[in-house]
Amino acid sequence: MDIKLRKTEFKISVGENIDAWNYINSGLWEPHSFNIFDAFINTNDTILDIGSWSGVLSLYAANKVKKVYAIDPDPVCFKELEVNIKLNSNLVDKISAHNVAISDKKETLHLYAREAYGKSSSSILSRKRDNLKSLQIETVTLLNFLKQEKIEHVHFIKMDVEGAEFKILPNIKKALEEMSYPTLYISFHYDYLNEHLYGKYVNSKLLNKLLLKLEKSLGFSIFKKRIKRQISHLFDDLLQYKYIYTSQGELIENMYLKQHPECIKEYDLVFTNKKWK
Repeated sequence: MDIKLRKTEFKISVGENIDAWNYINSGLWEPHSFNIFDAFINTNDTILDIGSWSGVLSLYAANKVKKVYAIDPDPVCFKELEVNIKLNSNLVDKISAHNVAISDKKETLHLYAREAYGKSSSSILSRKRDNLKSLQIETVTLLNFLKQEKIEHVHFIKMDVEGAEFKILPNIKKALEEMSYPTLYISFHYDYLNEHLYGKYVNSKLLNKLLLKLEKSLGFSIFKKRIKRQISHLFDDLLQYKYIYTSQGELIENMYLKQHPECIKEYDLVFTNKKWK
């Protein structure tokens, strides 16, 4: 399939995700992500796409930057990513693909998924509604990944890791220092953290199902206070950034984020030292 996003074109193999790729090709999928990429990436940049799925944003960015490191732990996604890179001969040397999970430490973990691997929902964070955990994978810290791959300069990071951000961010300072604080665009999965706590503290499957349905329809959360405590220091390693933007381009203050960390339920965030023009 030929993909055309704004003025950028590349080829992909749809695999098992033809509906997803048709939606992406319509231009309706995550326009804010392309706005952020267009605003913060430049010709000579090196970027990390952490949680690359089958490569939509990696391929888009590779048309605009010097180097992309595409990272995803899901083996099905990764095979599709490799195929899609090879379909674009002009981009092959610009994208380095890595089948690895970034986390807060090196360990062996299960990779969880809803109904099938390869559907962009895979995570190292267990969630109550996951039906799969058959795969075991090795994780690596972001700092060690940089050292292993001998990456000296990074200008932009996209992180969309289906809940693993709650493990990565509290331990990211040394990696950010190593990279001189690149622009960091994070997709947050507040509901996945909530679901993780259900799996941890509510043993009854029936009660879990009932409470999750009630939360969705009535808007309450039995773990709201616990989540707020857990994420209260989530951004401590990011306070050196000069600007914080919502994914819609609205500027917010450090103090507001510190007082209202639960705002990530509504917003993805961009941490940067560049003004969003």
